[in-house]
Amino acid sequence: MPDFWATAIKNNQMMMQYMREKDLDTLQYLTNVTANETSKPPTCSIELTFKENEYFTNEKLTLKVEFKDESRDEVVETIGTIVDWKDGKDITTKKIKKKQKNKKTGETRNIVKTVPAESFYNCFESRKAPEGGRDEAAEDEDEETEKLMDALDESMQIAMDFNDLYMWEALEYYLNFGQNPGDFMDMNGGPDGDDDDDDQEDEPKPKKQPKKKGGDAVPEGGEGEKQECKQ
Repeated sequence: MPDFWATAIKNNQMMMQYMREKDLDTLQYLTNVTANETSKPPTCSIELTFKENEYFTNEKLTLKVEFKDESRDEVVETIGTIVDWKDGKDITTKKIKKKQKNKKTGETRNIVKTVPAESFYNCFESRKAPEGGRDEAAEDEDEETEKLMDALDESMQIAMDFNDLYMWEALEYYLNFGQNPGDFMDMNGGPDGDDDDDDQEDEPKPKKQPKKKGGDAVPEGGEGEKQECKQ
């Protein structure tokens, strides 16, 4: 099934929050997903296999997340893969125009600058947390350190979500069992359906029957409509 993993991912809301629109086109080339967990040391690893495509030359992209302890709440390091992007296909960067002023002459000119762009594929970058971990990062209050910790957390969540998809949920999400299609994204990245719940009027709730002494319900017609059992 060539679209198995792409469909399973796109039907998973948790995973879709990490996918940008430009990432979705690459999923059609995803042919296999494997994942693995270890307890000593605590790690989570994923491996994504792609067929030949127009974006990058890698056949496999791997990500290994090493946790601080068995609680798996904090990441020590991520060991990823350098994505070999084809010319002009790097979706982890974007070009912006910026004005630059010459300090001597005062003249300005427009230059094109390459800057990082948000992408699912950023999770494959190898990163290492500060030695003091999250506590040190919180005390540091440095913007770059905060970005690093956020990137580590995102890589961790992606690895764990892929692990869950591989271990238990892939077929369920592929078939979209037990889910409202309107809650998920279709293969084009748009809504797969409309939720009609808002268009339906709420059904009137049944009236509660008043209680007699002793706990017997009294019908709506009153006391006279119920025959009492006399001894």
